[in-house]
Amino acid sequence: MGKEHGHVNWMDQIFKEYEREGGLKNNPGFGKPLPESALSGNIYDNFLTKAKDAGFLPLWIKWQKEIREELAELVRLKKMNGTESELNETNG
Repeated sequence: MGKEHGHVNWMDQIFKEYEREGGLKNNPGFGKPLPESALSGNIYDNFLTKAKDAGFLPLWIKWQKEIREELAELVRLKKMNGTESELNETNG
């Protein structure tokens, strides 16, 4: 592994392996110019749009979704438990 300034540069090593295996040439956009939209406007928003289109969820969005689902389940269980308690009081 190539050492640069006394440390191993892992990303360079990974990219070199990817190139060696023809990874870039397998990319459907290989050799084509980037669309103007990729370099105009807010680059971060462009990235998020492309990532979203590809099905990628940023970690914080994934966590937000999981938390929302957990809270909804807790609310459902609380309502169900409250209904059971009311039934028990009525039948008791």
